[in-house]
Amino acid sequence: MQAAARSQGGRAAQALWEAYVQQRRGAMGLTLPSSKSLWDVVNRGRLEPHGAEAVHDIWMQFHADPTKNRTATVLPVAHYAKFAENATKSPQFVLPVFKGPNAFENFFVQCQLPIVLFTTLEEYKQRGSAATPAVVLTHYTEMVADKHIVLVRGDIISPSACSRGEAEQLTRLLHDFYTVDQKYLFVHAFNHRQSEFDLKRMLDSLGHDTSQLPHD
Repeated sequence: MQAAARSQGGRAAQALWEAYVQQRRGAMGLTLPSSKSLWDVVNRGRLEPHGAEAVHDIWMQFHADPTKNRTATVLPVAHYAKFAENATKSPQFVLPVFKGPNAFENFFVQCQLPIVLFTTLEEYKQRGSAATPAVVLTHYTEMVADKHIVLVRGDIISPSACSRGEAEQLTRLLHDFYTVDQKYLFVHAFNHRQSEFDLKRMLDSLGHDTSQLPHD
């Protein structure tokens, strides 16, 4: 299992990204599910007059409808700066969504800021470069100078592959693993020393039961 994740991770992530961009261009005339400009997503006058806390609340409320296939979060600028630095150095990773004891699904991560792409490992194994991304995150930095925050929007492309709650879980894990030093060790190993990357140890670090999972 670990070997499969390592061997496919490097080759798959860039292929997925390129296939995704091409697919969106062909189907919609766009490269992304949401514009890279914040002001194409939300009215500028709705956010700019307010302080950071109010902007946070407005942004979260704007994405609060549980029937919409989208999520949101807000990052302090220092948190985002560390995330961006590490994402540039180590753009690929694998993250789990836990379904229960000894049950989880892996998602490939491809960081190409301001975008982060998630797709399931199983989807890629079945469809290769035609795999459909499950979730696409867009990081908006327009409010860094005045509000010192970064707004993050998640577009759920395949709700059957990743629920709203699971997309929120992946987003939290992503930002944790790229900003917490001890967790980033796993990310760095995955990108730069794959022979040292231990998937089961990473899963154990999240506090879930992996006692029945196979070892290398």
